[in-house]
Amino acid sequence: IPSKEIPGLISFRMDWLDLLEKLMRCSQCRIAKYCSAKCQKKAWQDHKRECKCLKSCKPRYPPDSVRLLGRVVFKLMQETPSESEKLYSFYDLESNINKLTEDKKEGLRQLALTFQHFMREEIQDASQLPPSFDIFEAFAKVKIPVGSKGVQLL
Repeated sequence: IPSKEIPGLISFRMDWLDLLEKLMRCSQCRIAKYCSAKCQKKAWQDHKRECKCLKSCKPRYPPDSVRLLGRVVFKLMQETPSESEKLYSFYDLESNINKLTEDKKEGLRQLALTFQHFMREEIQDASQLPPSFDIFEAFAKVKIPVGSKGVQLL
């Protein structure tokens, strides 16, 4: 998009790129990024288990949707619900399985296999997952098909 159509777009892109270059990486997995040491320390409880999984699958890192579901699982495994969970839980989300084509379902099956591989350092078998948790169903909750093309919102 030429800058004359959207004033300041080039400047915004440059600012964004500068910001990305300044982000600090997790010293262990080298994947997670933080704006400061303070933010990194604050996020460590949420990142610790993910970090272990990321290190175990190096250099073939999973897609963001797999990492997202991993973080959801780790949150569900915590004994104390977060403030937002007091309003809604992951289980309240609508599954979209019935709206998926067979091709999309096959894609979710592949993501489920990738998820199992990614999580193997922390979760060795399905009995360690939260009660009544179904990986395939969970991906159908976080990947929402919209329209005929199947746009994914993450």
